[in-house]
Amino acid sequence: MSTTFLKGIDVSHFQGSIDWQTVAKQVDFAYAKASEGNSVTDPCFSVNYAAMRAAGIARGAYHFLHADVDGAEQARHFLGLLGTPQAGDLPPMLDVEKACGMQCADIDSCALAWLTQVRKALSCTPLIYSSRAFWNSNLAGCAALTDFPLWIAEYTSAAAPVLPQGVSGYTIWQHSQTGKLDGIAGAVDLDLFNGSAQALAQLARPAR
Repeated sequence: MSTTFLKGIDVSHFQGSIDWQTVAKQVDFAYAKASEGNSVTDPCFSVNYAAMRAAGIARGAYHFLHADVDGAEQARHFLGLLGTPQAGDLPPMLDVEKACGMQCADIDSCALAWLTQVRKALSCTPLIYSSRAFWNSNLAGCAALTDFPLWIAEYTSAAAPVLPQGVSGYTIWQHSQTGKLDGIAGAVDLDLFNGSAQALAQLARPAR
């Protein structure tokens, strides 16, 4: 893999208590799960999100989409947990990886409703996370989704991921689900930002 990538992780309550000061010596950015659906809150989000900033890590938050629940309601739930963005915070990410029994058009509509509302509320463009297989099976027919930066999940030792249909590039690559870092007990997702430190800083939002 290229040494020009910036290293990051994404976490949730599955990682338990995290020593973010130790983690900060090993990564350039991190995302914490905030919510899923229109009512579920990750029990570790508030602690993780505050500790990431205190440790000096460029931080972001993500939401796990339930495609069978109104996307706008899910966006309101997420935004209520996120609070007011601070200078240097990274754009939110929408995790789209389960169909929840819905047809492609319904999944697309739900995802777009969340992405559009969050973009309007925060004056930034959220990222969309998915695997190539899920995208090709469920999202490839919606050209509007390609307006949002892609965070692709693909676990390979290759130098770059294979992109989904209709997508010309990616912003972040989750390349492992079984990473190990000092400060985290057990496995953690490992990510690579496809760009320089300056590009990551430009992705971060200014204070409003």
